[in-house]
Amino acid sequence: MSIIEKLRNKKDSQSGSARREKTSLSDNGLYPAVCLQAAREERYFRKFRRNEIYNQILEHLSKEDGDKYLDIINKRGGFSSDEWRGFADNDLYGKPQRAVYSINGKSMKLSPTTVRYVKVLQDIVRIFNVKDISSVAEIGVGYGGEGRILTSYLEIKEYCLFDLPEVLALAEKYLGKYPAVKNKFVFVDGTDIKEDDRKYDLVISNYAFSELIRDVQDIYLNRVIKKAKRGYITWNAMSHDQLDGYSVEELLEMIPGAHIIAEEPLTAAGNCIIVW
Repeated sequence: MSIIEKLRNKKDSQSGSARREKTSLSDNGLYPAVCLQAAREERYFRKFRRNEIYNQILEHLSKEDGDKYLDIINKRGGFSSDEWRGFADNDLYGKPQRAVYSINGKSMKLSPTTVRYVKVLQDIVRIFNVKDISSVAEIGVGYGGEGRILTSYLEIKEYCLFDLPEVLALAEKYLGKYPAVKNKFVFVDGTDIKEDDRKYDLVISNYAFSELIRDVQDIYLNRVIKKAKRGYITWNAMSHDQLDGYSVEELLEMIPGAHIIAEEPLTAAGNCIIVW
């Protein structure tokens, strides 16, 4: 059963009930609605990455932001031209705003967000022994772009995506366009995470975990994060400042073996990356 079908069934069973409580900064009614519209209707899917409401959450990086990420990637050794062509396939759908970058001496058009996803991949390859990573959990998945890049580059067998059901519906549609990796993904409703025996070799989150309310952070901590051997969580202070979320100091005490590394480039004062 697709995420769309599950949403329809859930809506029918909850007819007349109140809207769910806000779980995060992006759970604002508008962003989930745009995701669901793009998942349901091809004409919206074709250009969802240019939608003004969607861009408040994702696909809002500038060319200059992309240049900063690319500079770091290249200083570390970079990727081959063939690998970059594979990364660029992320931009085949949704009509993102792309910029021209110099990649290995040649011009290539890429979404700055795609460049950032590649930088996260490079971080993971540098920090961890990726040969030991076959199962991944991602908290807050956007349209699935990071997952598509990681599963196309690493030997990942199962990749669990945790998010709002409307966001998952869009990610399912997007990732369904990539036959080589689409069957690796498991879609998990972040508003109803069940206890199970699943464990993960790696959990990642690009800002999303740090933008959840504390009660939802607790669920993720107990049912996902503490069940992961490794972690890479880019943290900001937004939930801590606005929604009573945990501070980075509290999280370091709660996650065994966790420490922080610098976010490069630094996107906001106080940001960091929690790893273990």
